[in-house]
Amino acid sequence: MKSKFYFFDSDALKNFHKRIFFSITIFFFVYLIAFYRIFDVMILDSEIIEKQNSSQIIERGKIYDRNGNLLSSTIRSYALSVNPKKIKNKLILSKNLSQIISVPADELIKLFSKKDEFVWIKKNISPKEHQSIIDLGEVALQTQHKYEEELKRIYPYGQTGSHILGFVNDSGNGQSGVERGLNVFLANGKDINLSIDINLQETIRKELKLVIEKYSADAGFALVMDINNGELLSMSSLPDFDPNKRSSLIEKNIFNRIISGNYEMGSVIKPITITTGIYKKIIKPEMTFDVSKSISGINDFHPYNGFYNVKEIVVNSSNIGTAQIASLIGKKNQKDFFKKIGFNKKIDFEIKESAKPLGNIYNWGNHETMRIGYGYSFSITPLHLVKAYASLANDGFQVNPTILKKITEEKEIKIIDSKTSQYFTSLLRSVVTDTKFTGKKVQIDGYQIGGKTGTANLLDEKGNYQEGHNLTSFIAVFPTSKPKYVVLSSIENPKKYKDIKYKLTGATVAAPLVKNIILRMIEILNVLPTNYDEILKADISSIYQKQNNASF
Repeated sequence: MKSKFYFFDSDALKNFHKRIFFSITIFFFVYLIAFYRIFDVMILDSEIIEKQNSSQIIERGKIYDRNGNLLSSTIRSYALSVNPKKIKNKLILSKNLSQIISVPADELIKLFSKKDEFVWIKKNISPKEHQSIIDLGEVALQTQHKYEEELKRIYPYGQTGSHILGFVNDSGNGQSGVERGLNVFLANGKDINLSIDINLQETIRKELKLVIEKYSADAGFALVMDINNGELLSMSSLPDFDPNKRSSLIEKNIFNRIISGNYEMGSVIKPITITTGIYKKIIKPEMTFDVSKSISGINDFHPYNGFYNVKEIVVNSSNIGTAQIASLIGKKNQKDFFKKIGFNKKIDFEIKESAKPLGNIYNWGNHETMRIGYGYSFSITPLHLVKAYASLANDGFQVNPTILKKITEEKEIKIIDSKTSQYFTSLLRSVVTDTKFTGKKVQIDGYQIGGKTGTANLLDEKGNYQEGHNLTSFIAVFPTSKPKYVVLSSIENPKKYKDIKYKLTGATVAAPLVKNIILRMIEILNVLPTNYDEILKADISSIYQKQNNASF
């Protein structure tokens, strides 16, 4: 008997219903997932982004020294307010709070006496102050973030390196130094590594400050450059300021003498004049000049009745001899060489306050050419001087100053030949080895130091020379056999005290300071003696010889 099929058979219908239900269920879950994802993207993500944007803080980039020490950073700060009506004991609170936030207690009492329920006390409270305020347990005090004031720039080393770092305004934009010069990078959150060594910077600042105080000087500056790549390892200009304290940001403090101050540098220009003559083949080392007579009103500090050769003119710092050489060189050659060494323009530098040298191009005759030859009638910044010395000592390759840490050395543009460069450094070495007085002030056993003194009259605001007001300088290059560093120090208007019997010159004031700076460099930078390689080879040879002769 054949079985019959019924379309609406109960078992078939049940299976059909199961399939429909399963399909609907799958569709529902797929739809639910799709709906959730759309909601997540359109609603939740947008809310999260909006919330992040509303609370996001754009952090300015950090500044580090060459060894990774933090020099400048941005922190979240707090604003402190009070509800005077909730204060239980105003006198006690004013005393306790005054010690934390450095606001006089009597000023706090005035704020606490107001009838308002909300009174601002101080903005930009540091994290340390914030925690101390919390520890007071005073319910009347409130600390909170205000978006426009929650970022605070801090400088852990205070005054040390202040002219290098600079400072920012209330909006967080750089106003001087690296903060200004590299503001675009820092504002976009990029960190910067500087070339300076903060430990050396701090040490040199202390040495400079001691000399300024010793001679009751008006100001002073010191600079150390790596000749091989132009890196500034230290740059101190005093007086300076603390970028953490707005009250110290006054004009005389924020003025950076090294890059913004133009000075007639005096006798430190003489080796440059001699090098010009040698390079242009206008003079030869063996030439002699009569320095016994004044020339165009130009005299020597130490008169000499006779002749000097070229080296002796530099060693004895003869104005008369240098003036004669400058006259032979002439205006055109002098200006051409100044252009070679960068005395014709501002230095292209990361710190934008750099000044352009000053010279009267409309009154540059033979007399001015002679005066310029020994460091007068033409003003440059100390950084221009250091750049020139570095370039002339660097086998004749141009050196470009930088405050940023470099990875490689650069030798691209050769401005003088190697022979002339070697002659320049030999002149500087002779100043130290052949003088009875200056040499003793700067010599250090094992280190070939060369240099030049400079003592120049300072001008007043009206452009007149001030009697007895001098800029005393010494610039050193070492080691002279393979130049690596340039060190400059200058003291502005040093004054005698009753125990001083010697004259205040570059040799007596600035040269000893340079020696102390070099000694600190030897310690901090681990600068080895000039003959270290020879000593090491001798030791190795001795050890090798002993091993060969050893018996067992």
